[in-house]
Amino acid sequence: MDLLEYQAKLLFQQVGIPVLPSQSISHARELKNLLIPYPIVLKSQVLASGRALVGGVKFVENTIDAIAASQFIFNLPIEGEYPEVILAEARYDAENELFLAIMLDYSVKKPVLLGSAYGGININILLENLQTGVIDGAFSPFYARRLVKQMGLTGNAIASVSKIIEKMYHLFMEYDLDAIEINPLGVNSNGEVMALDGKIRINDHALNRHPKLLTSLTRENIKDIHNHSLSENIEEKKATYSCIKLDINSNLAVISNSIDLGIFTINSLANQEQKIHSYYLISSENKEIQEENLNSIFSDIFNTEQIKVVLINIINQWNLSDFFVQKMGQFYQKEMIKKLSRSEDRADRATGLRFVQTNTKNKSSQPIRKIEWILRTPSPNCLIDKEQLKGLPCQVINDFESSIKASIKHSKLETNDEEKVH
Repeated sequence: MDLLEYQAKLLFQQVGIPVLPSQSISHARELKNLLIPYPIVLKSQVLASGRALVGGVKFVENTIDAIAASQFIFNLPIEGEYPEVILAEARYDAENELFLAIMLDYSVKKPVLLGSAYGGININILLENLQTGVIDGAFSPFYARRLVKQMGLTGNAIASVSKIIEKMYHLFMEYDLDAIEINPLGVNSNGEVMALDGKIRINDHALNRHPKLLTSLTRENIKDIHNHSLSENIEEKKATYSCIKLDINSNLAVISNSIDLGIFTINSLANQEQKIHSYYLISSENKEIQEENLNSIFSDIFNTEQIKVVLINIINQWNLSDFFVQKMGQFYQKEMIKKLSRSEDRADRATGLRFVQTNTKNKSSQPIRKIEWILRTPSPNCLIDKEQLKGLPCQVINDFESSIKASIKHSKLETNDEEKVH
């Protein structure tokens, strides 16, 4: 279960992680009784990423502008999702923005700390400067300080950011979280910190152990909620996904549907000195949009000759693993039809009273480009229809570490084959 930003910040407050004065609103008219002084920022409360890039975040100076901006945001679908709540929050001038996260590595059953001195929306720079640390045994402040120093922080920021990591870890363990993220964590000139945005993913199987948690996160006295029906209000829009070209000399690509999981996967490969050609992030949870995403991603991969190995590491949603395999099979079938069409023997085509004879040796017999696919799923039960795998160059692996090893192995094999050819 993923929490909205305002819900995540309620939990932040419980453990003393600093957050800005804010007020959640369910209707534009509530802004007339806003208790926060202007200027403020209005944020669409949806689970989709990239809100600021599509107009879901607005800075306003007064009530009139705030009402107009909120009406726009309430009627703005982001990845097919309309906000039921907007977060009105005080503005903050940060000197630096950091990225902090903790997520559970299921392969070793241990939490992992992640941090970057370059937070915000530039994922490429964030990844280039990402630092990690596995919590081996009982947690201690040492782990937090070590990560902060690896990030290159100095002065007062070392102590203040370390404290934030300690509090994040407390939440992580207290509520059986799968992941907790602050991006960005604003730092001012005095080393004081502020959680400007946050994400929390609670393990679905742990919800029954925390019955009061969901109640505490429910916004009280919500009236006149914008109860848009997704099926009735989804607008036709071009599907979008993120693609980052990291190293064009590599032959390995990575696909994920979670930025946290993507960062962890890329970092795990990098720790084994494995370079990555491209990283594809599918952020939408809407099935129709994801289908368009996959069509575009598969097309891009097949058209990129350098890519020979693809690691798919996903959090399973509505049988998403089966959907990946299904789309893969459909795409290979289309490529085969195209190939057969191009290589069709035109020698026997009739023209008038005779057949034109051509040299059949000129027929194209080049096979479809070879790509090794590694599909990593969280459990053996994620893939329901295993019959779809027949005939596909796809290996399904449940263990995260094994999927990393398999990807590196195939990448090196392909590299060696290319060197032999040359």
